[in-house]
Amino acid sequence: MGQDKNTIVTLIIQVVWAYHARGFHICTILGDGGFKCIRNYLSEMGITLNFTSRNEHVPEVERYIRKVKDGVQAIANSLPFKQDHHGLLQR
Repeated sequence: MGQDKNTIVTLIIQVVWAYHARGFHICTILGDGGFKCIRNYLSEMGITLNFTSRNEHVPEVERYIRKVKDGVQAIANSLPFKQDHHGLLQR
């Protein structure tokens, strides 16, 4: 297993354990082609991997990212600074 695979697997195990500690069971992971390399490992854990086609994104993840970015932008715009703080945010 390559370094990238090891890193992905280690991080997924940490997330799975965190969810299990709270009483949740992960049965499906949505991802892009970068997760194909660990498909067999996930199936051994009882997790189904649904991945997108090449050059596509996972719509649910994209919406969540957009929601977080919009929330950060709203908070930044409500800060009581007189100076331009737009340099704090990157897109």
